[in-house]
Amino acid sequence: MDSFPIFLLDMDGVLIEPHGYRLSLQATLAYFTGRMGLGDLYPGEETIALLESINMTSEWDSTPIILAAVIDALLGENPGLVLPGDLLQACETVRYAGVQPPRLDFIRLADLLRPHFSPGSVFADLALRLNQPGSPFLPFPHLAGHPLAVSLLGRTRDLEGSLVTRVFQHFAVGSAGFEAAFGQPSLFAVGSYLQAYDRPLLLPGPRDRLLADWRAEKLGAAGYTARPSALVGVSDHSLLAYSPEAELVLDLVGLREIPLVGIGQVCWLAGQVGCSPDQFVKPSPVQALAAIGAAATRQVIPAVLAAERLASSGEAGFYRGFPALTINIFEDSAGSIRAVREAAGLLAGAGIPTQVRAWGIARSPVKRAALEQAGAELCEDINQALARALQENP
Repeated sequence: MDSFPIFLLDMDGVLIEPHGYRLSLQATLAYFTGRMGLGDLYPGEETIALLESINMTSEWDSTPIILAAVIDALLGENPGLVLPGDLLQACETVRYAGVQPPRLDFIRLADLLRPHFSPGSVFADLALRLNQPGSPFLPFPHLAGHPLAVSLLGRTRDLEGSLVTRVFQHFAVGSAGFEAAFGQPSLFAVGSYLQAYDRPLLLPGPRDRLLADWRAEKLGAAGYTARPSALVGVSDHSLLAYSPEAELVLDLVGLREIPLVGIGQVCWLAGQVGCSPDQFVKPSPVQALAAIGAAATRQVIPAVLAAERLASSGEAGFYRGFPALTINIFEDSAGSIRAVREAAGLLAGAGIPTQVRAWGIARSPVKRAALEQAGAELCEDINQALARALQENP
């Protein structure tokens, strides 16, 4: 074999239809806008696709940013409206004011945030930083300097710091799952939207062929996701990263055997080297390197550590003896494809010949355009993409 094939499998929008996260986002928005007396203000799938096209792929960003857009627009359209800094109290104030649902412009917001994003950034943090009084780039001008901006956009990866994130996690994993994962009493009773509404996109035929080739060591494969994931031997109820949400996907599609590099593994790595996890999560090349290494060796923790060493200092001992690699990335995010290409470049610099085949999986015109610009071969779904990739790697 001239080149060893690696298959990196994204999850949301690729292996599954992520209805659970979408509905959790919608339910979280409705939890707050309902308290405002405004009803359901979910902006629709095209808006979500627009936000994802600028690499805003985490609901821990998109949920508070959409809610901030709602409140900012309310303040802009109702000059006499004065809101307290506490989010729930602000919702009640809006309800008593009896205002109408506002008009929202997410195209302007996406255009404003896009140029300022870089790998390692957190969109909620970025929006809060840009929204300081005097900034020429105000995503939410009517919230500039308002304590509500911090309540909405600050510490969105901290269960204690963000009420929006705390409510979102209730819907995502359910109240029982919330208590089990985080060791805290739930705020309200609800079942897990991930378990109830996620739908598999991967069919048994392509899955079984992939698994057969993987078991026969004809290829390497790994789950590669920005979902939270559990880590054996690590228990920290304060960290969202260790919620076993990526494992739910692998169980659902029948791929629990393959290695997994999710947010839990990235968060553990960040703790080992004293960095923020967001410096390593895709679209950073570090998580991509970790997934490639895990797929090639079936060793997750050594691969995760080696990825950071190669990216930060060029240390390549882990990769000695690697064959040439053909890295097949199955993604619906252009930013993640670029991260894999950057990771491949680091491997090539370490003396490992690599080539990348990017399989772009999306139906949204916005996402398809972004994927095509990133050099992906467009496919309707994961089954078509896997069939073509497996045929090229008999």
